[in-house]
Amino acid sequence: MDFGIQLATSAHSWKVAKRAEELGFTHAWFYDTQLLNAELFVAMGAAAMQTSRIRLGTGVLIPSNRIAPVTASALASLNALAPGRIDFAVGTGFTGRRTMGLPAISLKRLETYVRVVQGLIAGEAVDWSEEGGTHKVRFLNPELELINIRDPIPLHVSAFGPRGRRLTAKLGAGWIGSPTARARRRRPGRRRRSGFMPMRRRTSSADCFRYRRRCRRGLTPTARSIASTSRRTPAISRTTAAI
Repeated sequence: MDFGIQLATSAHSWKVAKRAEELGFTHAWFYDTQLLNAELFVAMGAAAMQTSRIRLGTGVLIPSNRIAPVTASALASLNALAPGRIDFAVGTGFTGRRTMGLPAISLKRLETYVRVVQGLIAGEAVDWSEEGGTHKVRFLNPELELINIRDPIPLHVSAFGPRGRRLTAKLGAGWIGSPTARARRRRPGRRRRSGFMPMRRRTSSADCFRYRRRCRRGLTPTARSIASTSRRTPAISRTTAAI
């Protein structure tokens, strides 16, 4: 099992990410919550320059904050600074959009956005719809190595309900969730299980990132203390769960 941290993004988050790497944490996830926190790609860029092993992820990115080509370019740019250490995690933006008086986006919109971003960072030409039309877009000069689309950027989806989990399975993505203690103690109900039924047919395992404030096993004493007591930077445990 791996352990990571989640950051309420600030301009100085690189200091926390660097210390987390020293303590043995494997992932650092950055909030994408404008008007509450700093810009995540700025913070991730700084962290990429100050670390060498820890994975850096958008935790989680809100599609409406940036058009898909901009997000693809930002991820590919980070991947040039930290090759093979970038994770693309995305959600519907409940908290971040509420700061602007907006509801979360639909899962359909989320899926369309993800497919454009994934296609671009895979080096493909994709159809992107914007301003009343559909446009064919791709990275025009990746051979100049201004960005990095050679090393893979794994996809993760924050999904709390069955429809969101089905979309996670459909996309073949890792799952980010936050099960309550009560839900962990009892056998999942039929509706809860149905969200992961497609996963059984598509893959033998899934990367699952679960938000926990008291994940302590496997860490150094100092890291255990951080994982147990920090309210601002909760620990995240990563399991490879057989489905």
